Amino acid sequence: MFGMLDLDASPYGAFVWPAFAITALVFAGMVAGALAHARHWRSRTESLRKTAEAAEAARRGAPVQDAAP
Repeated sequence: MFGMLDLDASPYGAFVWPAFAITALVFAGMVAGALAHARHWRSRTESLRKTAEAAEAARRGAPVQDAAP
């Protein structure tokens, strides 16, 4: 099985393997950045939803209910 896997890049190995490593690091950074932005916008959306619900309740004259997560 591993006989078919040839990882020897001979003369180009000094360029190929660092390029693969840099690509993997950049890709991991992009994924981490996307997850961080998604987390931020999820919390921002939740905050805006709570604010809108409180404003709607105040407009109706109803007591504001603080929803527990």
